[in-house]
Amino acid sequence: MTVTLIIFVAIIVFGLITGTITTIMAFKLLRNNTEKHHLRKSILMDGIPTEAIIHDIVQTSSSRDGRPGVRLDLTVTQVDGRTFPTIVETYIPITHVPHFQKGNVINVRYIAMGNERKVEVEDAYLP
Repeated sequence: MTVTLIIFVAIIVFGLITGTITTIMAFKLLRNNTEKHHLRKSILMDGIPTEAIIHDIVQTSSSRDGRPGVRLDLTVTQVDGRTFPTIVETYIPITHVPHFQKGNVINVRYIAMGNERKVEVEDAYLP
């Protein structure tokens, strides 16, 4: 009877620990996604509008609400004429796919965060 009780208590403790860790990780993931979403919205609302040239476009394995995920290799032209390369992962509506081709110029917005620049595509899908 004592061995059975010890095994039962061990299973309960293991379940509680596993459940707690899973819950914490889920909340961290949700918070991280929320922060990314707010940053994307902030860039699209308050970022500096400019243009970028698409050097490469690769479809990712993800999609959101029927919109394919893509990785865009871009060269962004700043307001002062200088350029910088960046890679943006986003989701584009199916109706916009023809516009997102290698060599095309697209509208983007960017913000400077220290030495880093964050870029978002204006015609991309933002849930």
